[in-house]
Order: sequence, then C-alpha cells, then structure tokens
Amino acid sequence: MSKEERDYFENEENIGEMLNRFKRSLALGRKSYFDVSEFERIVEQLLDEGDINGSEIAARQGIQIHPGAVPLQLKYAQVLISKGKYQYALKYLEMAEKVELTNPDVHLMKGTAWLLTGETKNAERSFRKALKYAGEEKDDILYHMANAFVQSGDIKKAVEHFEQSLLINPENEQALYDLGFYSDQSGDFQKSIEYYNRYLDIDPFNFSIWFNLGISYNKAGNYEKAIEAYEFALALNEDFDQSLFNIGNAFANAGKFREAIERYNDYLEFDPENDDAWSYIGECYLNLDEHDKATFYYRKAIKLNVDNDAAWFGLGLVNWVEKKLTKSVQYIKKAIKIDSLNPEYLMTLAKVYKEQEHPVLADKALSEAAGIEADNPEIWLTWVELLCEQKDVSRAITVLKNGLNTCNDPRLKYRMVSLLLENHQEKDALNMLTDAMNQDFVQLNYLYDVYPKALKNKRLKKIVDRFREQKELFG
Repeated sequence: MSKEERDYFENEENIGEMLNRFKRSLALGRKSYFDVSEFERIVEQLLDEGDINGSEIAARQGIQIHPGAVPLQLKYAQVLISKGKYQYALKYLEMAEKVELTNPDVHLMKGTAWLLTGETKNAERSFRKALKYAGEEKDDILYHMANAFVQSGDIKKAVEHFEQSLLINPENEQALYDLGFYSDQSGDFQKSIEYYNRYLDIDPFNFSIWFNLGISYNKAGNYEKAIEAYEFALALNEDFDQSLFNIGNAFANAGKFREAIERYNDYLEFDPENDDAWSYIGECYLNLDEHDKATFYYRKAIKLNVDNDAAWFGLGLVNWVEKKLTKSVQYIKKAIKIDSLNPEYLMTLAKVYKEQEHPVLADKALSEAAGIEADNPEIWLTWVELLCEQKDVSRAITVLKNGLNTCNDPRLKYRMVSLLLENHQEKDALNMLTDAMNQDFVQLNYLYDVYPKALKNKRLKKIVDRFREQKELFG
C-alpha cells in the first residue's frame, strides 16, 4: 500500500472515530472537545451524509468551544445557507469578515448568501472581493461562484463562471464535468461531448463520465459512438448494468433492433423485474413486424407494472397495425389514463379514430394534444390533414393560424400557403410563401408534396424563381 493510500485510510478511520464520539456525546446530552479542524471535518461529514441538523449542532458546539475560530464560523454559515437561513448566515459572515478581511472564502460565502436572497448587486460586490483576494485559487473561487448561480437557478451565469474557471485551469475536472452536464441539459450536445472528452483526457478510467458521454452521443444521434462509450463504462465497471440498458436504447435508436433485443435481455439477467426493459423489447419486435412477440413482451411488462403506459400504448400500436381498431382505441386510452399529458398518445388516438371514421373524436383528441404541446408541428399538420379530408378548408386555416401563433416551424407556413391557395386567397398565400422561403427555402418541396397544384401557379413560380436567383447571387 502506498503512503497516499495509507494516509487516506487512516484519515477515514479518524473521521469515523470522531463522528462516532460526537454522536455518542449527543445521545448522552454531553459535549465532547474537538479542535477546530476536527469540528470542521465533522460538520463536512454530516453535510455529506445529508444530516443538516446534526451539522448545525456540530458547528454551534464548535463555535461555543472556539468562539474566535473563523473556519467554524464559515462552516456554520455554510450550514445556515443550506437551511435557507441566509440573513442569519450573513451575520456570522460579517463577524468573520472583521477578523479576516482578506479571506476569499468569507466573501465567496457572503456573495452566495446575497445571491440567494435576490440581492444581486451585493452578491456581485462580494464576489469581486473574493476574486481580489483569491491569489492562486481564482479558478476554485470561480467554480464555487458558478455553483452559487446554479443554486439561484441562473444556469447561464453558472456556465459563464464554469468556463472562466476552466480558462484559468484547463484541467479542472469538476468544471469540465459540470460544463458537460449543463451543456447536455441545455441541448448543446456537441459542447457536452467536447467537455466530457476533455475530462477523459485527464482521467480515462472514470466510468461515470464514459456513461454520461454515451448519453450525449445518443442525444446527438451518434449511436455508434454512444454504444462505444457505454461499453467503455461497462468495461470499467462490470456491475454498472445501466450501461447494458442504454446500449440497448442506442441500438434501438439506430434501428438495429436485433442487437437491441440482445442487450436488453442481457440487462434483464441483472434486473428481471424491470418492466421498461420488457416493454422496450416489445417495441423492438413491433418494429421488426413480429407482432406476436411484441404482444408477449408488452403483456409481460404490464404484468410486472400495470401502470406501464408505454406498454399499453405499444399494444395499441400492434392492434392498429393489425386493423383491430376497437382494441387499439381501448389500449391507447389506457395509456392516456396513466399519462394524460403525452401528446403522442393523443395524436395516435386521433389517427385511429380517423380510420374508424370518427372525425369529431379525432378532432377532440388533436385539440387536447395541441393544448399540451402547442409547439409540436406534427400535431398541427395532422389536424390540418384531418380537416382537409373533411373538405373543411376554412376551419383548417383557422386551426393553422392558431398553430402559427405558438409554433414557428416553416412547414406550417408552407402548409398555410397551400390552404390559402385552395381557398382562393392568392395574395395572402404569396405573402406567406415569401415569409416561409426566407425562413427555410429548402422546405419548399414540402409545399409541392402536399399541394402539387402549386407547381402550375405562374405567379407563385415567378416569385420562387426570383427568390432562387437572389439567393444564388447574394448567397
């Protein structure tokens, strides 16, 4: 065993012994003596364990025994901030500042407390002082400032400070991890991938980072890289069976359903009662048009968890494909009863109703779906298609106008062009056409697909040709 490892285990034993002695003294209603650094470690350990009340008692006892100890005042302030007692924390920090004016931790914590009370200007002032006195620890101060902004809910500001920390110390693993995480959460998967890879350049054996990298690759649509990252995570920690599950997901997303089924089955060896895995295998078999097997796996998922809405929905899809429309409606309705806010379920129900020739019910389902996810263009386009099949172009225009108020997808604009042309509102149609082309000229073919008559409209063709020429001329 190396000296570092020996020191680590000795420290762990020491903190365990101190913590036990502290807890025994609490149980007996007594106070035990610890020096300042020992009280600090006890407070930290209790905070790590989530025992905020215990950490508060330890910090208060420490201050009673060592009233002038600034480190303990800071620990107490940290505990108070954790409990949401910001003004009370500021009182202790004011006392600490009088003793140690140049201590960056004092100003950092004051800035955090001010920030969480909404006093942004005071927070900025304290943060500036923390950086002023930070010395060689500027990257660490910036990192903790970023965490304060996370606590306040200002993720944009948090990311800015994580990035500043990283500029000073490009090997700050914590900052790389957080930037990877928050980039993923904000939908910037390429940035997330970049940060996680930079982390792995420093520590290539961190299985959890490989796993997170796999998630970002999967979201970015790079399923091959996602599978590779998950497999690295699994190789580094063979007990981390969630990697198997996610490898199955990545294969399924890539359309490799046989491989996905194999990995889900591997996962089920570790967790045979996982109803989601059974349901996902059912989905794979549905995509392979093996309906009997799909039904078997969906029913197994429901047997394990009667509230598995995805499995009920899957059964609805199987029966829809097999033209057993009444059963399909029954199963999809069960899924909706469990998850009433899933627009995909409602949109699919509308399509089944349409096949059953129940346009009023289909209309109602689409209206509900639009109320849940108004920025989903597929809902509006499906609704318009239903109304056009009923020859109700006027209402289709009204519905699509509502859609355009909440969804800026260019396909909606091109679809509106087709409706206005069909309704003999050519001037309005051509104005909408120009707007749509300015937004996304490539999608013009969608107009011709849904309304081939547009190809024969001379005025429309003239506007399109002129727009194309200008685009080629000016780029």
